[in-house]
Amino acid sequence: MRMMMWFSLATFLTTASFAQTAPKAPATATATAAAPAPAPTPAPAPRRPAAAAPASVSRAGIALTVTELGGLPIGGVHVSIAGLSDRSGDTNDSGQINFIGMQAGTYRALFESPKVKSFEREITVRACQTTVIDVALNPAPPPPPPAPPPVAAVVANVGPTGSPQMASVPDVLGREFVGKMPRRETILACSGNERTMMIQLNDPLPDRLYENADAAYYVIGGQGTAKIGGRETPIDTNGFISVPRGTVHSFTRRGNRPLILLAVLGGEPCEQAK
Repeated sequence: MRMMMWFSLATFLTTASFAQTAPKAPATATATAAAPAPAPTPAPAPRRPAAAAPASVSRAGIALTVTELGGLPIGGVHVSIAGLSDRSGDTNDSGQINFIGMQAGTYRALFESPKVKSFEREITVRACQTTVIDVALNPAPPPPPPAPPPVAAVVANVGPTGSPQMASVPDVLGREFVGKMPRRETILACSGNERTMMIQLNDPLPDRLYENADAAYYVIGGQGTAKIGGRETPIDTNGFISVPRGTVHSFTRRGNRPLILLAVLGGEPCEQAK
């Protein structure tokens, strides 16, 4: 029995020693050497945004016809188009003008001509379409009348300066009475461009016309007729007559006594200072 136990122990020790001294199997290349890391995959380059396509110049355009309010065409009207595609030009004899190759959008059209009032409007152009527009314009106002030529300054024709005068009319009549003479004129005052006279008439006084002087008459005595601008009017003592410049006038005595007038002429020079 003891022999069997020793035999079993010996067998166990021999087996254990063999297990400790037995060489280990070499590890596989996969187990002993680290596999090289795979090369990193390059990140894709960022994509650039596609460049915006240039606005296409399409077959879009504007066809204009310009007329007056009555419908007749107006040639020579200058049309200016402002917007994405600026254009300008003048209408032909049929009042028409076309603008082609324009970009779609909103434009401002200005119509100008000496024949019409200036006009402005908005026009919308759509892609690949021709926008047809009819425009009726108001006629331009007539030009103002030419300015009258400047009026030359009127220089007063002034005669010599006189001195103050005082007189008694009856005394003057006593010294200067007409008697049987046809007419007698006596200067009472003469100064600058004013003249005062006493006129005594037996015979009619011929027509008188003062272009640049106004005349005033006062009837001192007698009776007569005043003819002014072709119209006759009776006059008597203490009567007054005013005759504007440029008016033909005359006097005639009525009755047996002379017609005596005090005449004041203003606006013409007096040749005899007194």
